[in-house]
Amino acid sequence: MADDFSSVFEPPLDQSPDIDDLVRATMEWHFSPLTGSPYWVERAKGFSFDPRTDVQSLADLRLFADVPVDWSRIQADQLVPRGSAPGVRYGIYESGGATGSPKRIVDAGSRRRNVEWQSRMLDEQGFPSGDGNWLHIGPTGPHVMAKNISTLSELRGQLCYFVDLDPRWVRRCVAEGRQSEFRRYVDHILDQVKDVLTTQDIRCISSTPRILETISAREDVYSLLRRSVRGMIWGGTSMDGETLRLLQEELFPEARMAGAYGNTMMGVAPQRTPRPDDKAPCVFRPFHPYTVVELVDPEQTDRIVAEDEEGRVVITVLTRDYFTPPTLERDLATRRASVDGFPGIEVSGVRPYESATTSVVEGVY
Repeated sequence: MADDFSSVFEPPLDQSPDIDDLVRATMEWHFSPLTGSPYWVERAKGFSFDPRTDVQSLADLRLFADVPVDWSRIQADQLVPRGSAPGVRYGIYESGGATGSPKRIVDAGSRRRNVEWQSRMLDEQGFPSGDGNWLHIGPTGPHVMAKNISTLSELRGQLCYFVDLDPRWVRRCVAEGRQSEFRRYVDHILDQVKDVLTTQDIRCISSTPRILETISAREDVYSLLRRSVRGMIWGGTSMDGETLRLLQEELFPEARMAGAYGNTMMGVAPQRTPRPDDKAPCVFRPFHPYTVVELVDPEQTDRIVAEDEEGRVVITVLTRDYFTPPTLERDLATRRASVDGFPGIEVSGVRPYESATTSVVEGVY
């Protein structure tokens, strides 16, 4: 049964399936008693519609508007599709828990395709590969970022070193006003970074803007990083245009820098190749049509915002491994016109969304 959908779920990366075909395949795969996950098959029994017959297009996914999903409460093993091929091993990955309990997803291979696509975009931008190795300064398990970076370094012919960062502990220290403990923890991270840079051949790194800024303020680590690194990926949190300019032009002028917007639920939306007429220094391109991103008015969420207008992010995920119906995310972004015939929207200026009842603590992640 799995091979029946391969041409839609896993075509060559340079071939994009029709989005309505992908929607229909996703509904059949995840809601059929033969192939669907226990969670979705059971949930569908209480729907006022039949996903396999009534959801035939992207627009029809609006039927899920009245289907709340608490990803932090679902038993993750109940998300694994029954139709998965024998021997396929799923991993469980969690969000950072910036505003509450972490969300959880399962993944067996869909995320790798996303990263393969990201690697191709890095090639377009002249990002280094093959020479030297990679250092990731950020969360490892249970977060999916480390899996993504490990895959990315493998695809680019490099070994990957890790300095683990616990974003939940950092956020807790910041939220509780324990600044001295927060600073000691950051120094602890940077001491480990210094050790790797001193003893290993590191040419590429991935981390958050705040970690990169913190490194820049500590000369013993900054000098090592500036001397050896030729490729930098930043992501995991927001960065304003002036900070990006400072990192690119003044602090690390010899390094090729690329951004990556994403989270556990949506996957990676890498920075696309800049254009002279871009209205933002960094424009992100989602992995469409497997990840569909839309932006809506934060105060009137049934209104899609216009080009160059800021809105709250809504994501839909259509993959073999997991299905996410249209979900209002905790991010704001600005909608940008797509270029090069890209069928989805592109976004810039991503930052946390804070409502009157929700507070976001970013810390260093």
